[in-house]
Amino acid sequence: MPFRVRLTRPFIGLLAASLVAFGVGAGVAAPPSHAAETGVNAVGLSFGQGTALASAVSAKWVRGFARWDMIEPNGPDRWSPDQIAALDELTQSARDRGLKVLLVVSGSPHWANNAADPFVPPADPGEYGRFLRALSARYRGLVTAWEIWNEPDGVEFWKGAPPSAGAYLPLLQAAFKGIRGGDPGAKVLAAPATGNDYPFLEGIYAAGGKGSFDGVAVHTDTACLIKAPNDYYRGPDGRIGQFSFLGFREMHAVMAANGDGDKPIIMSEIGWSTSRTPCARGQWAGQKASGVSEAQQAANLKLAFRCLSFYPYVEAALWFSAQDYGAPDTELNRYGLLRFDGSKRPSYDALAGIGRHGPPTTGDCGDFQAPSIKVMQPTVNAYFDRSLPIRVSASDAPGKLGRISLYANGNKIRSFTKSLKNDRVVGLEWMGARNLPYGKVTLTVEALDQWGNVTRRDVQVERVNPAALPPQKTVFSKLKVTGKGLKRTVKGRLTSLGPFPPDGKVKLEWQYRRGSKWVTLHKKTKNANRPFVYRQRLARKGRWRLKASYVAVKPFAATSAIAAFRAR
Repeated sequence: MPFRVRLTRPFIGLLAASLVAFGVGAGVAAPPSHAAETGVNAVGLSFGQGTALASAVSAKWVRGFARWDMIEPNGPDRWSPDQIAALDELTQSARDRGLKVLLVVSGSPHWANNAADPFVPPADPGEYGRFLRALSARYRGLVTAWEIWNEPDGVEFWKGAPPSAGAYLPLLQAAFKGIRGGDPGAKVLAAPATGNDYPFLEGIYAAGGKGSFDGVAVHTDTACLIKAPNDYYRGPDGRIGQFSFLGFREMHAVMAANGDGDKPIIMSEIGWSTSRTPCARGQWAGQKASGVSEAQQAANLKLAFRCLSFYPYVEAALWFSAQDYGAPDTELNRYGLLRFDGSKRPSYDALAGIGRHGPPTTGDCGDFQAPSIKVMQPTVNAYFDRSLPIRVSASDAPGKLGRISLYANGNKIRSFTKSLKNDRVVGLEWMGARNLPYGKVTLTVEALDQWGNVTRRDVQVERVNPAALPPQKTVFSKLKVTGKGLKRTVKGRLTSLGPFPPDGKVKLEWQYRRGSKWVTLHKKTKNANRPFVYRQRLARKGRWRLKASYVAVKPFAATSAIAAFRAR
């Protein structure tokens, strides 16, 4: 998140009054052991005021920014007294209030990067490591965790060359070595990227970064994020999207895949802006409002910590930010627990309640349940030749079923998206089956819900040449004529007594009794491989019969059946 660091000590009267009123330093009950610890970014306030606010809301963490370019502007080991005094204030005040400190260190002095922009990384990462060794030694035991740069995956804070995991890794490795030398007990956090940038983290591992950090930082206060914490999307790869709050699941999946599943994630920036101006940043620029209502901000905060309680690997989540740091209604100026004038937003009390009593015990935390699938046709190991009947259904949370797709040997047959309902059967008589080679075929049914959760089921079938089969006996089943007067309906089907559905045509003849003979007055043909329904208006009253005939199509034997009735 872009930031403005205040390393001075401005006085904000309204804040001071609120801190007294809400019991700074008062003892509170600890949250449940499985709950992510709460924290506050000391942005918009002095460090002393930031720690006071964190204590007032019963947080466990406070995060501050340390700018290398401001601390050593004139050369190695030539520290700015004012900058160091501000960091002293942060660490000492946090210690006095029992707070853990997370310190993010970014910005290169011009003598280290040969550039006017401090967000060009240093030419020699070793200089960054040297600085962190000295800084971590000064604050040994006072800084719990160090965040290595700020959002190095984006062009806003990584200048001079395109951001990449490969370019970031030397900086991370130098920082890890330096901090281990200065304060072996402190945590080094990698990849404090924009959103949940799991490709960036994968790149760190791919470049050989394993063993160069103790945990991973993520930032989910993404520009123009207005979705609730339980609302997410999936990218083209099917994984939870980078800019979804719940995307930290993908970050942990990457860590686990590389043997680091036991290392923590610290969400060093979470938040929702309350700006109502059009979004000016990120992928949604100009497409929607920048933020949410103040009530929704507080509700999202509560639900976020509710959701985090299900994931023990998330050690802490730190709200961005303590206070708005500008009066204009812009996205960056509306994240604060406190408004610019020092008055409290509802999110202040929401975070305080979580700090004192733990996260909410109710609330939907995202649907990750994939749909279930039923396959009525074909049955396993069914035979087919020129067509393949397919009948399937799926079910999911009400109204969330999004698509059912059919594949044969990995090639799409058809997708169904309209009017899908739980357990509603969809399918087709797939005539394209005739183009498959003879032999085993894998039919795949895929059901997808609106969250991108997917289930697949395979059914093995076989295309065979009917001419190669032994003779197959056939019979008409459930042949029945219904109706009154001259209006009649015939229903039935031709079935094979073997494992293969019959092919060819069924001939239906409506025959009238004239003297001693049956005379055909109406006739129709139907496909032999499916049930048939046929309605007929008879020509006259009298004795009638329906004759159903099947002409043999190898290997299926001929057969016939008769249903007699009288039309009155």
